[in-house]
Amino acid sequence: MNSLLNKLISLFAIAASVAFAAIDPEMEGMEVVSRDDGTFLVGSPTFYFDRALGAGGIHSESELWTPRKLRYRQLFNRLSVLPSWDPIETPSVWMKTGNELGDLIYQDFVTDPSDRPVNRTPILEAGIRTPLWHGLWATFRLFQDDHYSTRTSGYRKRIVDGSFSFFGENWPMFSSFYGGLGYTNNLIDASVLAGMEYVWLFTESSRWIPVHYNPRVETRADFWNFSTTLVYENAEYQNKRKKESGERHEVNGSVVYNCGEDCKHGMLQLSAGLAFRFLDDDGVVYTGLQDNRVLWPFLEMRVRPMEQLKFDVMFGVNNRDWLVQDSIEYRVPVLEKMNVTVGAKNIAGTRLNPIADTHEYFDGDTISLTASGKMNLLQGYVNFEDSLTGFLGFGLRGSFWAEYGAETFEVNEFVREDGYTFRQGDVARINSWITGVTGEFWLKLWFKDLLKFTALTGFERIDGKEKRFEVNPSEFFVSFNADWLIKKTFRISHSLRYRSDAEWNLRSVDPLVVKGDWYWDATFEQRFPKWGITLAGSIIQALGDEVVETPNGNYSRVRFFCTAKKAF
Repeated sequence: MNSLLNKLISLFAIAASVAFAAIDPEMEGMEVVSRDDGTFLVGSPTFYFDRALGAGGIHSESELWTPRKLRYRQLFNRLSVLPSWDPIETPSVWMKTGNELGDLIYQDFVTDPSDRPVNRTPILEAGIRTPLWHGLWATFRLFQDDHYSTRTSGYRKRIVDGSFSFFGENWPMFSSFYGGLGYTNNLIDASVLAGMEYVWLFTESSRWIPVHYNPRVETRADFWNFSTTLVYENAEYQNKRKKESGERHEVNGSVVYNCGEDCKHGMLQLSAGLAFRFLDDDGVVYTGLQDNRVLWPFLEMRVRPMEQLKFDVMFGVNNRDWLVQDSIEYRVPVLEKMNVTVGAKNIAGTRLNPIADTHEYFDGDTISLTASGKMNLLQGYVNFEDSLTGFLGFGLRGSFWAEYGAETFEVNEFVREDGYTFRQGDVARINSWITGVTGEFWLKLWFKDLLKFTALTGFERIDGKEKRFEVNPSEFFVSFNADWLIKKTFRISHSLRYRSDAEWNLRSVDPLVVKGDWYWDATFEQRFPKWGITLAGSIIQALGDEVVETPNGNYSRVRFFCTAKKAF
């Protein structure tokens, strides 16, 4: 994009600078691709650095365990939505397909393999959720995202048998299938799903590890104020080049008591639960869990002595770790249409994700995934929002945070193999204070249900004795989001955004700088309420260079996808 256009857009940002445009994600969990309020660097659908500006600390959101993520997938030491086994709630049948732009398919037939253009990869999904029959329902889903796969496929395909997916030869980062039955009424919502999937895990050594779940079985039951989950996974590991193989038999899940409806209206709200993992490893498995098990009991509490004031705390502890997340927030009663909120939060503990594996094994070396000591993150913030008229509003948010003992990685050695860089060392701590100050400003414009427009800009300044973190986040961003809803059936959503440079420091000899750039996404959706049909199409990252956003990651390319859905 030329400098004149950059200047014009930047000028408009300053003049007009928080809601996100309703850009359809490629799949649930891929919303980070279109996020515009921080640093979001995507290496694959199952690995990304996701940190909202103003979140505090230097970790990404997917590294932090919370009770809200009990049904997320534990992929190595991160919590991921994908591959999601959340049953689609609406009785419907759907199909999704798309492709990266620039794939001249006909050339596969008329040119030699050595002369063909760089391959572009698709996204494919199909599924059904039946209507209720005496409370019973059935579902199946096959979904595979081949994006973010081509750059590393040459290396990855040499360590696995076959295409390591249900279809195609792109060696996608995940390919998943499940089917099952459920029962739903006023008292209970239960399901049993079984299937198989192929997943590539990204580890602390920067390796991609192939895992074949064959089978995977997940059961859920929500009744009264309880939520239960039980999962069995038979995970098969392999490295064909080194003639290594192994299996992990894992049982994991959770039992939670949630505060009921009557409880939620009271001054004191309590919830409690237990998350657990039990492992049995056989052969060569590239990660390990101390004692082959973890039990994680936790308690959540909210105290609300008045409507404007609330205290929240989450506390978990076991024989190895403890984690506390607490906050206080007060909504200042100023003017009727003016919202002023002040608050403070604290995160402290021995580990961000206490149920993750504790070791990784790499070329005869053991990488410790736990660090001695503890971390402590303190943050204070103020939020102000006001409606100037019946169609115009603005807001701002400022925060200050300080963190001691932040998790980092102490590199002992870098290893080169087939053009890729891996690392050896251990998870460690930054035993000094890191501080940050942030500011955000947004402007909102709306007209009935027809138009919603938001302009948002923000900055963050981080200081401390240590300057090189795993990721040095972006310092500045600006975005413009707009949604149109025409005749309540046709939706157009746009997102134009800019993010400044971000930098990976500890996964290669020289830092990987992800240059700042402009990005544009758009979604067009037509609904046919009479027939329960929805047709949608999206184009993702239509502006900006095609770059690698994570070490040993894959190119983030311009792509489109279409979805057709028929609700019953």
